[in-house]
Amino acid sequence: MTTKNSRRFKQEMSQKGSSAVVVPGLTGAKNYIWLTAVLAITFIVFIPSVKNGFVTFDDPQYVLENPYIKSFSADNLGIIFTSDANNLGNYHPLTLLSLAANYTCSELDPTSYHVVNIMLHMVNTLLVFLLALILFTRLGTGHGQLLSAIAALLFGIHPLHVESVAWISGRKDLLYTCFYLLALIAYTRYLGNKAIKNYILSVLFFLLSLLSKGMAVTLPLSIIAVDYLYKRDIISKRVILEKIPFFLLSLLFGILAIGVQQAQGATEIMKFSFPERIVFASFGYAQYLVKFLVPYQLCGYYPYPDLENANIPPLWYFSLIPVLLSGLLLVYFILVRPNRKIVFGALFFIVNVVFVLQLFPVGSAVMADRYTYLSSFGLLFLVSLGIGELLRRFNSFRAIVLGSFLLYAVLLSAISVGRQAVWHDSYSFWNDVVAENPGFYPAINNLGEFYENDGRTQEALQMFSNSIEANQQNPNAWFHRGSIYGKSGNYPAAISDLSQAIKHRPGFTQAYINRAIARAMNQDYRGALADLDTVIMQGKNESAYFNRGILKNQLKEYARAIPDFEEAINLNPSCAKCYYSLGLANYNAGMYPEAIKSFTTCIAMDPAYGYAYYYRALSYLEVKNPGSSCGDLQKAVNFGIKEAAPLLEQYCRQGN
Repeated sequence: MTTKNSRRFKQEMSQKGSSAVVVPGLTGAKNYIWLTAVLAITFIVFIPSVKNGFVTFDDPQYVLENPYIKSFSADNLGIIFTSDANNLGNYHPLTLLSLAANYTCSELDPTSYHVVNIMLHMVNTLLVFLLALILFTRLGTGHGQLLSAIAALLFGIHPLHVESVAWISGRKDLLYTCFYLLALIAYTRYLGNKAIKNYILSVLFFLLSLLSKGMAVTLPLSIIAVDYLYKRDIISKRVILEKIPFFLLSLLFGILAIGVQQAQGATEIMKFSFPERIVFASFGYAQYLVKFLVPYQLCGYYPYPDLENANIPPLWYFSLIPVLLSGLLLVYFILVRPNRKIVFGALFFIVNVVFVLQLFPVGSAVMADRYTYLSSFGLLFLVSLGIGELLRRFNSFRAIVLGSFLLYAVLLSAISVGRQAVWHDSYSFWNDVVAENPGFYPAINNLGEFYENDGRTQEALQMFSNSIEANQQNPNAWFHRGSIYGKSGNYPAAISDLSQAIKHRPGFTQAYINRAIARAMNQDYRGALADLDTVIMQGKNESAYFNRGILKNQLKEYARAIPDFEEAINLNPSCAKCYYSLGLANYNAGMYPEAIKSFTTCIAMDPAYGYAYYYRALSYLEVKNPGSSCGDLQKAVNFGIKEAAPLLEQYCRQGN
């Protein structure tokens, strides 16, 4: 090659940028040493989460109560791929398939789910290392392996990522990030060698990422940021054509995600005005930046401020300052003092967090730690660049720089280990939410319900009282406290609390039913009937019909009770106690053949229903069929029905 041609070739390669770059892979002993160290530390930090269980925060819908992951039947697969299969406002079939695979291996043993989450997180940490190594090598920053290891280590141990790893339902973030990073790596390899197979792989990985979680729609913007970093002509025909498949997929899944969210009512943000949403978005953005550097007051749920009883906290308005400063700095590094590396890192973070800043209707919390799982790569890229610059400028202080980083990494690791305990079970999770948000009454209600279900009545009463103190217009707390009072025999207190629940939620069906029971136990039968009549006027309700029938039996209005029990049976044909009560009404109304028929059905459904045998025996005696009663009386005696013994002796013993 002549000198002139050589100069021309070098000039062309300089203009084309990435076309002459050899993209690195996992080759070389140093890469393996760095990567092994990072993965080992990440594993050690997150291994405690294998002792965690399920949490009543999406885990029931994703796993515990999700029938579609219980088998790989054609029907289940069809539902998983064509609908929101767990009614949480998400379309993520690959995530559900991964949970189904877990269920096939271990059913509801949480350990295997946590192990898979940890493995996926380690794979993602590896991919962060590889992507960072590709980018740092392309940029010629120096210290490529070290900077990549720093980025990967921070990704692997960061406390903001505990939610995605230690929470079983965080699987969707792990899975979509895995395919997202693979798509980016394939795209950078395509830029390096223009091999069409890498481009196709990038599109396929993008599709898999979208099938894991709708948040992956941001990939087209991320690859534009990569193009910018690689100094490509973003508005050239070739570059634009390359992006068409990505944007088409993004548009399709974006429309699908919005439709599913709206169908499930996951648009809580829409009740706020646009200026309020600007403040919320700014608050989330600022908090993500601050918590990335100083992970303090982390929480599994960050609620909106209660604007019905208070205004937006004044400090939240100061969050507008970091947003404005970020915008100004971005313009500065684009136009005034161009620095593509800084712009790339900032853009990657922004484009991957902007859709969850609550300017748009996504979810019901103002922010969430899991939203930084992928977007933090942009910040990790900047931090690694910053450390590289410090090493370059102050090489004589290399030990101090790296030592300070290691101390910071130890601190992050310790916080991450501690945060995993929060996700151990429902009590630890919701206690942490309440500790960080003492006035957040829905979380206090959740704790109260856990205590109530576990039979810890006093703790439950305290929780519901705390919730009522936090918000007087809180029907769930009034309802649960009233129900506990009713079960403990304090009927006046139960009636008072349940009345408050109805006041704050007109048409609260179960509150009317429970108040009717409390009124009946307090001998206010007419008041109880009025409550049940109100429920039935709102629509057919098995419990209301059944309890109204019981009341009419108690009032000796047996003939009027029969239609109520029949309606309850129509609504629930498998209700054994309904057939038993219908039999009692028929027996007391003198309709003995009908009573025998009802008791027979009850016994067929529940052979251990002792009193059904007893009253069927009485019915047989009333129709002059003592022979048929003997077997029932004997079974009633066997079940401990004392009233049956004298009749058994009278009618069935030999010699009588």
